[in-house]
Amino acid sequence: MKKRLTFSIFILLNSIILSQDEELCPPAGINVFGGDAENIISWGEPVGNIGCGDYAVDDMPFNDQGTNAGMGDDWPVTGSQGEDVAYTLNVSVTTTYDFTLCSNNTDYDSKLEIFTNNEDCVLPVSTGNYNDDDYTNCPDYVAPYPPSGLWGVTLTPGQYYVVVDGFGGATGNYEISISITGERNGNHVNNSVKTVWPLEVTKMEQLGFSQEMIDSHTSETMNPIRYSTQQNTNSREIPEECGTFLCYRVYDAATNTILICTEDLVFTHAELSNGTEYCYYLTTLYEEGESEPTETVCGTPSTFEPAPPTNVYAEVWDEEVSLYWTAPDINNLGVPYYESFDDGGLLDLWLVDGDNWIYDEFTGNPEPAFRFNWSPTAQNYDQSLYSPVIPLGTLTQATIAFDLEFDNWSPTGAEYLAIEYKTGSDVEWTVLEEFSNSGDGFSFTNQSYDVSDLSNNLFVRFHCYGTTTFDINWWMVDNFSITSDGRQSRNEYDFLGYNLYVNGNLDNDGIFDSTNYTVYGLDNELEYTFGVTAVYEGADGEENYESDPVNIVAQSVYVYGDVTGVITDPNDSPLDSVIVSSGSVSDTTGPDGLYTLWNLDVGINTVQVRRSGFYTTTAEVEVLAQADPTLQDFVISPDMPSPVGLNADPLDEQVYLQWRQPGGVDFYDMAYYDDFFEAQIGCGAPCSFGVRFTLPNYPALLTGLVMSFQGGASAVAAAVDIYLDPDGELNGPVGDPINLIASADLSAPDELVQYQFDVAGSGVEVTSGDIYVVVHENGSGFLGIANDIEPQTPEYYDRNWVTTDGVNWATINDIVGGDPGLTGNFGILAQFLGAPGRTFSLNSSGNITEHHNSNSVDISHFNVESISDENNFINTFEAENTNPENITILDYPYVTRNPVTYTMVDRDDLIEYRVYQVDEEGNETFMVSTTDTFATVDASPNYFEYCYNVSAYWSTDDYGELESRHSNIACTVPYALGDVDFDSDTDINDVLTVVDFILEEDYPTDDEFRNVDVNMDEEINIADVIIMVDIIFGSSARILNSDLDELAYVDLVLDQDRNNILLKIDYDGLIRGMEFELDYNSDILGVEPPNAINHTDNLITSSNLMNNGKLKVVVADLGGGAIEHTDQSYLLIPINFNGTEYDIGSIAIESIKLVGFDGMSINHISRSSNLDIKPVPSIFALHQNYPNPFNPITEIKFDISEAGLISLTVYNINGQKVKTLENKKMQPGYYTIQWDGRNDVGKAVSTGTYFYSLRTTQYNHTKKMILLK
Repeated sequence: MKKRLTFSIFILLNSIILSQDEELCPPAGINVFGGDAENIISWGEPVGNIGCGDYAVDDMPFNDQGTNAGMGDDWPVTGSQGEDVAYTLNVSVTTTYDFTLCSNNTDYDSKLEIFTNNEDCVLPVSTGNYNDDDYTNCPDYVAPYPPSGLWGVTLTPGQYYVVVDGFGGATGNYEISISITGERNGNHVNNSVKTVWPLEVTKMEQLGFSQEMIDSHTSETMNPIRYSTQQNTNSREIPEECGTFLCYRVYDAATNTILICTEDLVFTHAELSNGTEYCYYLTTLYEEGESEPTETVCGTPSTFEPAPPTNVYAEVWDEEVSLYWTAPDINNLGVPYYESFDDGGLLDLWLVDGDNWIYDEFTGNPEPAFRFNWSPTAQNYDQSLYSPVIPLGTLTQATIAFDLEFDNWSPTGAEYLAIEYKTGSDVEWTVLEEFSNSGDGFSFTNQSYDVSDLSNNLFVRFHCYGTTTFDINWWMVDNFSITSDGRQSRNEYDFLGYNLYVNGNLDNDGIFDSTNYTVYGLDNELEYTFGVTAVYEGADGEENYESDPVNIVAQSVYVYGDVTGVITDPNDSPLDSVIVSSGSVSDTTGPDGLYTLWNLDVGINTVQVRRSGFYTTTAEVEVLAQADPTLQDFVISPDMPSPVGLNADPLDEQVYLQWRQPGGVDFYDMAYYDDFFEAQIGCGAPCSFGVRFTLPNYPALLTGLVMSFQGGASAVAAAVDIYLDPDGELNGPVGDPINLIASADLSAPDELVQYQFDVAGSGVEVTSGDIYVVVHENGSGFLGIANDIEPQTPEYYDRNWVTTDGVNWATINDIVGGDPGLTGNFGILAQFLGAPGRTFSLNSSGNITEHHNSNSVDISHFNVESISDENNFINTFEAENTNPENITILDYPYVTRNPVTYTMVDRDDLIEYRVYQVDEEGNETFMVSTTDTFATVDASPNYFEYCYNVSAYWSTDDYGELESRHSNIACTVPYALGDVDFDSDTDINDVLTVVDFILEEDYPTDDEFRNVDVNMDEEINIADVIIMVDIIFGSSARILNSDLDELAYVDLVLDQDRNNILLKIDYDGLIRGMEFELDYNSDILGVEPPNAINHTDNLITSSNLMNNGKLKVVVADLGGGAIEHTDQSYLLIPINFNGTEYDIGSIAIESIKLVGFDGMSINHISRSSNLDIKPVPSIFALHQNYPNPFNPITEIKFDISEAGLISLTVYNINGQKVKTLENKKMQPGYYTIQWDGRNDVGKAVSTGTYFYSLRTTQYNHTKKMILLK
């Protein structure tokens, strides 16, 4: 829609009456360049294309007055907003602008924001430049709040829309001014929506906006997608509203004469005098009339000398050389080098990749500076700012310094700035320091780094990378320098580009304008001269101007190296079909056994050789950068069955080794999930999920995978990798991956879908440690891998791993903070060929890493029926399978493949087993040979780790006698049983230390526990003490075996007269040791350490008060004899009663352990293990009732000094019996009884005087009481 009509009359030589229906737009952006005896006048097409806007910014500076009332709400301006007006700003070169509504003509609460849009005007994207109230730059105003302003906004080429809106839907009049910034009028900080939004939140709160509305605006404002990058172009065709175009008229301003009328956008005014100024203006001629003239511009022609390129340097590669240089007007570089990023000089040598690094004219230390900005929002970004390549000459040391500022938004620790450099022919960048957004930001701070070992040149970059730029505000770099002790203008006049010469011969097909060039197909043995010239357009019909060449001599180098050789068997016969690989490079031998691995990295490379039926062999090969390949031959032997499952058990200065016989190999499956998948998991982004498998035995070959997906999985380009962790370090999938599947559609509907992968051909062999199976979403959709979340299995938390950035791995439990709805076991099953027979797994050092029932967990036996419901499985999933041939969608639930038989070999061919000791460097020493599957080897001294492996030695028909590959390495530490102090001798001091452990007066270390748990029952107790005594004195006493069927009966018996408790044990056999705990209420009872009834010289009785009310006791004969007793009484335990006469103390014996003569535990039963203890009065007594008189209840106390029949009776005043309160045999003690004023038949008695009488065989006493109602 046309918003404004322009009416004008322009009179020069002719007067033309203009049509009122056309705008007659003048040319835009007139410019004059002075050439050699000529001026080149250039201009732009008329401005008229307003795209998605309402009005065009058609001049600069620009000013306009208007209103947003009635304009409609077309733009999603930040926060609360309403009707808006959009001004189209076409930017042809990177320019910095000021925008402001600050004027007394602005009379309402305004907003300003800058957008881009697509051609259909349906995809507006904010640049992040936004302001509501400009308190900083608009101190005087008539509007309710300071009118909006954006200052120092740098815009790259494209079409932008400056949108004027109103806070909360406000409408009114405004005046907008737009200008190109000439000085630092503002700060880019105030242009950022993230900076000003908190102020707007406060404003909304003050104006009474609901929290729900504020949260909604905030959520939309802080959505990174709102600021995502999109293609920003602008169409520059002459708009129809300007008129019917004829030509552009170029006028000589001095004479107002027409020099030319042309359809081109450039005109060369030739045959001029150098040094004389000439001035021009232009109009556009339309069928409808002539436009207004442009402004007048002037230029002065001058002599032109073609300048050569500068700063030419070379980087050499394998059979190629890359040349780099700078434009002709750039000064030559050197040290010292200083860069404050002011216009001119060497500024154009600084290069950036990505949209977030910008040249900021208005901020710095002081301004300008380079800034890495949060907007446009970029995810999983990797962008750098590059310095020029600084020549060093003979310098080998330099100092890199710069000022750095950081402003953080959200301290996630996932956004980084690394300062890195290269020197000489470096391929990789060296990191000087890495900063992250894990903490607070900081103002400009000088950073300085001394670097050495430099060669020829120095190249620096500021490397920004991370998850999302939205989580930072900016990084700022200024005042860069390179020191050592010991531009914005560019010559555009007729500049065409460059030519590149090799040994004087032109190498390029046509002139090119880039400042780099690579020459290919060079001979690494020869030296070449490379020359670069700058080419300028010559006069019409003449040859182009070309500068003198800038030459540089360089020689390509061998960057990579090759390895070649022949693979033979033990008979020196070449072998075909042998796969030879190093990293991602591989070759397969033919009948001649020859292989070649091309273009390997220089240095040590691991070369692996494998062939079915033969041992897989590896060698570390030094690869040289040279013409001739490195020679490396291999002799591989038939893969003879080898022993598996070697285990090492420690003895005293010996080690007992045991292994499985060769041939115990079959296919088996491993998984960590159970019968049901209750959920699924994925993130729909570049996430990866992996499972760590620890094999039951080594080696084993990975042959297949089964992966389960459900719940709308939609990853259509997933990938599968393998990571090997030979040391089992539990750091997640790290190192170099082995890619199994580059891309596969692993999608699934709501039902469970299982994909089976045949990967036997990948040759992945696990020889130790762990293997990780990882599936990557690759950003191709929601993965939806099946997830077993019930019940929770903490023992498998370190088996399921996740990364959200492709670099940092963590367990799913850690990633989601233990959320049980997400923490689970992923639906990944691995298939192996190996020896599965043990229920535990060994790591590379032979230690047990898992100890679960392999029939139920490690080797999965999930319930197939639970996932095979016809309505809930993959037979309902119909999809076009475009995956590789080795991936199959299963029609029925996968049935686990567990071994039931072993592939055996002819045992007649086995000669012997050979045992080797393995040191820390992996060197092997032969120890012993045997035909058994076990051996005991000497390992002295104790308390050092000893490691072993074992091989099988075979007799073959074709190759004679061959030794198999060696088994897994098993390690252990020999020790002496009962030796607590690690002196390889068990003595009485060790026994006493163990007693302290039992009494918990000291606590054993893991190694001490292992040594003294002599009977290996996983606890330290009296049985270990007795066995240690036997070790010290010999074990002959053990010929007296205990009767395991005979029981010992344990009783606590109270000796009231002596304030003692007796421990009695009814047992016909001999007791050599005991331990127990006494638990009592310590506020009433005091318990002393026990004493033996019959003390002997070798008997120890030791106790420890664990806490108030618990005494732990150990009794043992350290001479190898039995504990003596009298009438089955073994111990006397003194007690003290500390309560009142009516308190009752209690004591119990617990945790009883008895050891017989053979060191074995005695089965026992506690018959009377609890006692109640109360005080005994010295005489009989009957006390006065209380209260007295009473109604209706009273309390009567009496004391019994001797056991006997006791009667307590109530009589009335006539001597008649009213109530019998007690009439039974009672033990000595203090007693209290209540009478409720009722007789024996339960009827309440009347008011009056009553008597109560206590009668025993030795005591008779009566007292009076009164009942009042």
